Amino acid sequence: MKFSFASFFTKLTLATSVASALVGCDDPDYATPSPVTTSTVGQAQVTVVNASPGATGTTVTVDNAAFGTALPYLSATNATAVNAGLRLFEFSEPTNIKTASGTTIVPASRTSFSGGTNYLTFITDAPTRAAAGTDVGGIRTLTLTTSLAAPANADNARIRFVNLSSSGTYGIFNSITQASLFSAAPTRAYRGLTTGTGASLVTFANFTEVPAATYTLDVRSAVTTPLVGTQQVITFAKGKSYTLYVRGIAGNNATPLGISVVQHN
Repeated sequence: MKFSFASFFTKLTLATSVASALVGCDDPDYATPSPVTTSTVGQAQVTVVNASPGATGTTVTVDNAAFGTALPYLSATNATAVNAGLRLFEFSEPTNIKTASGTTIVPASRTSFSGGTNYLTFITDAPTRAAAGTDVGGIRTLTLTTSLAAPANADNARIRFVNLSSSGTYGIFNSITQASLFSAAPTRAYRGLTTGTGASLVTFANFTEVPAATYTLDVRSAVTTPLVGTQQVITFAKGKSYTLYVRGIAGNNATPLGISVVQHN
């Protein structure tokens, strides 16, 4: 048999190429995988306040995880981080209205939160609020975006106001000067967040500045008539931001009409 050096060289080259290809098919070295434990889209800060007259201790969850401890009436959670995006909050109040079969209704809210933004969520309405049409009744929620910008004047505080008393349309007034603290919209509808349209639009989530000081305030439904039992002394500190809210039920000794305050910073 005739030996061909060219044929031998060709076969040797082919064998070497196959071996190289096999070596090249080995699995590459990857870093050890680890779970993602923080959001890649940022986080929001959320505070929940229980302004539901008659509530005994509302348990809040976000995406089925506990959000603080049960909240009695007029208590609040600390500002708590939640992942940005659409979140499911549920509010379980033992005294809330029941279905026809006797099951306590647990209201839920799906809210889209932006990273790096602060929010204030109120639990509102009495647990016994009657159903109407598609509204199942009982407690509801109301959410405001909260800016923590510093006041333009360093000697001022920043304040805003929402009416969370279902008893009527109310405003907050200075008992000494008789002037409204919120002259753009002195009285405000229950759970209202805006009034007016166009150039006259007033958004209640926005803050206004007042000199930092101690004020004597009261609740009024008519500009000239302070409501008995609502006068309170409240101090606003320099550089701080506050949400004031009228709460309670007029004429109710257990949950009387009055002013409560959330300090944000």
